[in-house]
Amino acid sequence: MPRLVAMLLLGVFSATMTISAFAAEEVVAAPSGGRTEVISFQPAVPKAPAREGSCWTSSIALARAGAWRCMIGNGIEDPCFTTPEVPNAVICGANPATSAAGFLVKLTKPLPPPDAHLPSPPSPWIVQLAIGQGQVPGPYAMPPPKTYCSGMTGTLAIVDGQPVPFSCWEAHVESQPKLGDTQFGLLDDFTPGKVWTVTEVTFAIDPKPAPNQPPFKLMGKKTIALEKVWE
Repeated sequence: MPRLVAMLLLGVFSATMTISAFAAEEVVAAPSGGRTEVISFQPAVPKAPAREGSCWTSSIALARAGAWRCMIGNGIEDPCFTTPEVPNAVICGANPATSAAGFLVKLTKPLPPPDAHLPSPPSPWIVQLAIGQGQVPGPYAMPPPKTYCSGMTGTLAIVDGQPVPFSCWEAHVESQPKLGDTQFGLLDDFTPGKVWTVTEVTFAIDPKPAPNQPPFKLMGKKTIALEKVWE
């Protein structure tokens, strides 16, 4: 092979290797409808017995007008939603991922002034991960489980130096992670568009963390697409 041709081929090969090494990860699965469905959630007035309570600040879980952080008895509900159908009341406990209707809370105090620094557009509250449609066909094929993630309102896990503000779970699965179990969540780097994307991280509890380091070990990180976004 002529030396010039060999050098050109080597250059192309080296460039290809460099691009492959630093290329962004591809989205693992596209939404079933070809685009992410974005929903501004507004619960219907529930039929459950009404309770009494008060709200003292805007929601931490959902930074949106009309969403509040409220106290009912000794418990905190977040978010609770104002409803035009019932004055001086909010709806708490409603959740589109679990289909929970929630309950009406009659306010014992007026609502406070809303937060003046709400983002525009609103940040996600709950998201459903895209799982793709390339499942194994056949009469015994099981539909893949739906996976949801929601914003945390308490202490956040710090993984590889980054907070993980969204925790994830599979529908109809209610189990607490055990020591050493692999957990996963989302970073707060949502990219809106026809198909929303975000970074998913998997991590495990490190039984022997380094001094002054968080007790979590990064197991993996990838870009994923979202099926639905509730704001």
